[in-house]
Amino acid sequence: MSYDALFSPFKIRGLELKNRIVLPGMNTKMVKNKHKISDDMIAYHVERAKAGCALNIFECVALCPAPHAYMYMGLYTDEHVEQLKKLTDAVHKVDGKMAIQLWHGGFSPQMFFDETNTLETPDTLSVERIHEIVEEFGRGAKRAVEAGFDAVEFHAAHSYLPHEFLSPGMNKRTDEYGGSFENRCRFCYEVVKAIRDNIPEEMPFFMRVDCIDELMDEVMSEEEIVKFINNCADLGVDIADLSRGNAQSFATVYEVPPFNLQHGFNIENIYNIKKQIKIPAMGVGRINTGEMANKVIAEGKFDLVGIGRAQLADPHWIEKVRNGKEDLIKHCVGCDQGCYDAVINPKMSHITCTRNPGLCLEYKEVKEVDEPKKVMIIGGGMAGISAAEVLKKRGHEPVIFEASDRLGGQFILAGKAPMKDDWVKAVEWENKEVERLGIEVRYNTKVTPELIEEFKPDHVVIAIGSDYVAPDIPGIDGENVYSQYQALNEDVKLSGHVAVVGCGWVGAEVAEYLAARGAQVTVIERKGVGTGLSMLRRMFIGPEFKYYKINKMSGTNVVGIEPGKLNYIMTDRKTKETIEGSLECDSVVICTGITKRPSENLQEKCNELKIPFNVIGDAASTRDLRIAAAEGYEVGMDI
Repeated sequence: MSYDALFSPFKIRGLELKNRIVLPGMNTKMVKNKHKISDDMIAYHVERAKAGCALNIFECVALCPAPHAYMYMGLYTDEHVEQLKKLTDAVHKVDGKMAIQLWHGGFSPQMFFDETNTLETPDTLSVERIHEIVEEFGRGAKRAVEAGFDAVEFHAAHSYLPHEFLSPGMNKRTDEYGGSFENRCRFCYEVVKAIRDNIPEEMPFFMRVDCIDELMDEVMSEEEIVKFINNCADLGVDIADLSRGNAQSFATVYEVPPFNLQHGFNIENIYNIKKQIKIPAMGVGRINTGEMANKVIAEGKFDLVGIGRAQLADPHWIEKVRNGKEDLIKHCVGCDQGCYDAVINPKMSHITCTRNPGLCLEYKEVKEVDEPKKVMIIGGGMAGISAAEVLKKRGHEPVIFEASDRLGGQFILAGKAPMKDDWVKAVEWENKEVERLGIEVRYNTKVTPELIEEFKPDHVVIAIGSDYVAPDIPGIDGENVYSQYQALNEDVKLSGHVAVVGCGWVGAEVAEYLAARGAQVTVIERKGVGTGLSMLRRMFIGPEFKYYKINKMSGTNVVGIEPGKLNYIMTDRKTKETIEGSLECDSVVICTGITKRPSENLQEKCNELKIPFNVIGDAASTRDLRIAAAEGYEVGMDI
């Protein structure tokens, strides 16, 4: 398929882009100690520039110490310029272009603050400090030029400080910076002018702005958004980078949209604004395929297209699209576990990806080995597949031993829930990739200690996954009680009133799966419903459960199961009072009691034969797919 529109050049002032694809600014957490750029960040951008990305936008940079929380880079000292110059030089060497996102976070980075930070929001700032911040944007723009960037972007979206000034819901000032539309825009106009005055005439100026202001008590109207963009165009902005979302409401899900939102969910919203503004528009929003990216350009709905998480999942996305090899693309599944949850998790040193555990580790490279080893991989779930693929690429001889007749493990079941077609496709892709790489798979083969001795491997990877173990509940062995596996594998056809016991990430999706097939579902959870789900995915639980008419019982322990009913004790969170009761139901699905499959006999045989081994994924301890895939990658790189 030809994608001529997507790969046509585009000129903005003095900058000519070789195609219409932009890597949007995305937080990676790879900045070191707030002030340094290291090999990992450089390799991350170089890899995507080499694949053909026309423009990489470097993630938010703080222009002063106040909002400069630990995960952000700064741009207010000579050292920052020197550090960022290393990055732009490296990207330019591979024929790439770099822009930088000039940013003040307002209240948003507060959760990452330390003693060096100060909360600055419209209601806390003096007029004098506002003027200082405007000047800091101007100085930051000048430093961006010195650091070798090809373009700048002013971040005025996502409830960061500029958006807080713009929004009637967040800006409650009564002076010249609040109240009327013109007053609320004043800060941004001054920033735009300061940036334009401090960059060369030929340098392009992007501005990220929400195409919809929504889900707050007071919001900007469409007319105001259009007028604001056009006024900024008159002041020197060249491209409107149209996004969506705010951290004040449910709209935060639109910033890093999970699989609950369809591909291209924001296209028409962006096009609606584009038709009314004076300048070209860049758009984003779960655009995952070359076909969709080309279509928005060909139909004139976007001028540039932001391909973000698709390039996280596969850094060679552009190269594969351009060369007609889209079947080789490892697609993002919208899980948000590595790209969003890692950002808000202080224990994570950088973002990662369920589909691409090598994300942010590009600097390590996948190097071929001098002495190939025969590696026995026991289990063909995502952990085992991940290990096998890396081992094969490095020149080893992995052989997967899978007890069932197909690869994928828990990933297969994960794709059963509504809206998870991408997960089903990911399993299919992985099966094809294993075949394409020439990895031997022995299906329907349960590995025993004797088989390890017979196979004589140089290394063993135990990735046999987890299994269901019935919890200790009276009546658990009743004919009306089923495991999550039975429900999702459709071993039984459940109808009528179904009680789902355990509503973490598995139970929530089992509940939706059953409700979508006509069952009347009640979920019962000792803690809060949705525990273990990624933050943005969990935000959909309420509206989705309402849509499917799923009843929720939190703070509830099941104390017994009988034919036709379930007995429970519910604890009131506030009063701590307990209530005993019964729930009438036709069947019960248990979504707890998952534990690692025992592998001590396999480990003992490896020790006896002096064969090095690793235990990974659920076989080590039950965990999510992202961690399982990461452990497979790590083992594949280490052997």
